[in-house]
Amino acid sequence: MPTQPFLLPTAALLLMTFVVGSRADVFELKGGGTISGEIVDRGEKGEFVIRTPEGVLVTFSKKQLQRVEQRDQTRLDYETKSRAMPDTVEAHRKLVTWCKKEKLNKLADHHRRRVLELDPTDKKARESLGYQNHHGRWLTREEIMAERGLRYFDGTYRTPQDIALRERVKTYEAAEAEWLQKIRLWRGWLKGRRSVEAAQAIAEIRDPNAARALVKLLEKEKDFQVRDLLTATLAELRHPLAVTTLVDFSLDDPDQEVRLQCLDYLRKFHAPIRLAPYVKALKSKDNRIVNRAAEAIHEFGNPSATSPLIDALVTTHKYSKTDVPPGEIGASFDPQGGQGGGGGGGGGLSVGGKSKFVRIEQRNLDVRQALVELSGGQDFGFDQRAWRRWFVNLQTQKFVDTRRDK
Repeated sequence: MPTQPFLLPTAALLLMTFVVGSRADVFELKGGGTISGEIVDRGEKGEFVIRTPEGVLVTFSKKQLQRVEQRDQTRLDYETKSRAMPDTVEAHRKLVTWCKKEKLNKLADHHRRRVLELDPTDKKARESLGYQNHHGRWLTREEIMAERGLRYFDGTYRTPQDIALRERVKTYEAAEAEWLQKIRLWRGWLKGRRSVEAAQAIAEIRDPNAARALVKLLEKEKDFQVRDLLTATLAELRHPLAVTTLVDFSLDDPDQEVRLQCLDYLRKFHAPIRLAPYVKALKSKDNRIVNRAAEAIHEFGNPSATSPLIDALVTTHKYSKTDVPPGEIGASFDPQGGQGGGGGGGGGLSVGGKSKFVRIEQRNLDVRQALVELSGGQDFGFDQRAWRRWFVNLQTQKFVDTRRDK
């Protein structure tokens, strides 16, 4: 009796057709090449049994496969359409429309470019690809900007000089971040068995890109010895931030030894130190800062600060009644904390009433000493008028001497 062929139910046939046609993956082989299909079974040792779109069954071991790339039905439909279409302008235009509908925008652009290759006069394709009619020529925005000397960089079009500057900044920032990581590591070693190695590594830093990292650590460092090591290393770097930080320390650090050490570091710089920060500090609301600025100017021995020093011989400062420096005279009360009366002489402070603040005229000894030194030994005490007359006469004499030389 002949064997009857086994017939699958119609529903099963439809399901198989749907499954085979609804998806297919791409299997990349380790030896090179690819094959499309779907996995229909796994062998006892993990083999992949793959059915190709043509219905052929192929088996690969796991060692033979490099990777599996999943494909959806839309991509498969595109591949079918693109393989079957003729290479004509009209066919590519139709596929552009289909790709746009299926949101395959990159593929749509691919076919637009092919349209332009076949028909360079196609205006719609050019405009869709971002071309503009620029003085009779179809150019992309990038090409137009390039003719103007601009290039797209960091989100906008920039000049080559701006790009070069930004690239340098990025290079510096990367180097600074690397130094911060290194110095933080060495800082952690300073109290352990690798302390000598860490201290030597920090002390030998000479790269200016390490300046910002050193300053960042100094901002939070409490250990005096570590601060001294970091400051000494910073002073060896030829970087503007090193100078700025040392100037700040020479004015703001409460320890006089630290302030003088920073001034000594600044004197050793090859470039002359600008006095502008110290001249500005002579007008500080804090009398201590006024005198520290004068002390620094004295150390540098630069007579160009003579006039601001004369202005700072006697300065007026506001204190709460409980914070008045001992031994001060010439005070005037300021009930509202605003402008007080002039101070002049007087026999001390009087208390009473509802006054909250007092303004005191203070004679600044460090300012006077700086003036005596810079003037070559002149000393008019705290008499600002006498100092001003002397200074005006000195400038007049210099002007006359210059005229005579001419």
